[in-house]
Amino acid sequence: MKKKVIIIVLLLVLLLFFERFYFFVLKQIYPLKFSESISKYSSEIGVDPYLICAIIKSESNFNQHAVSRKGAVGLMQLSPSTAKWVAQKLKVQYSDENLYNPDYNIKLGSWYIKYLINYYNGDIKLAVAAYNAGLTNVDKWLSNIKRYTIEVTEIPFKETNHFVRRVFKSYEMYKKLYPKAFKHTDY
Repeated sequence: MKKKVIIIVLLLVLLLFFERFYFFVLKQIYPLKFSESISKYSSEIGVDPYLICAIIKSESNFNQHAVSRKGAVGLMQLSPSTAKWVAQKLKVQYSDENLYNPDYNIKLGSWYIKYLINYYNGDIKLAVAAYNAGLTNVDKWLSNIKRYTIEVTEIPFKETNHFVRRVFKSYEMYKKLYPKAFKHTDY
């Protein structure tokens, strides 16, 4: 009987250690950086901060100096033409160099994803797809299937299909790993 109790206690200690190690590893895979800027602009603009984290994770893995093959820049991988358009809408000065500034990039990217969410009447899946593939492509897909939404499995661009899946997986992970990171999350 004593042996069983000792084994049970050891197993419980091991499980407790494993759980902490598990969360430590997950937080390395899903880091939370620039949380002050994310919090500030998600609150100001009215977009879920965990969605912003998930987009940044999926786009640049929190590398503020990231540049894609297509020329998208910074944390949220904004194309200069999109960033210039958003800057005009926000009435802020635009410069290519500012796209590497986390605060500036998060502000523009947060506004843009909120714009897409509004454009698609709150359909976050469509907004995330358009963030990756562009409004024109998503509108064309919807027109082809004659519906107002699309299932992830129906997204014809392989890259966008994977992007949407990654964003939503990251979104769930950020909510689980950092439940108290942001004050307002009811968007």
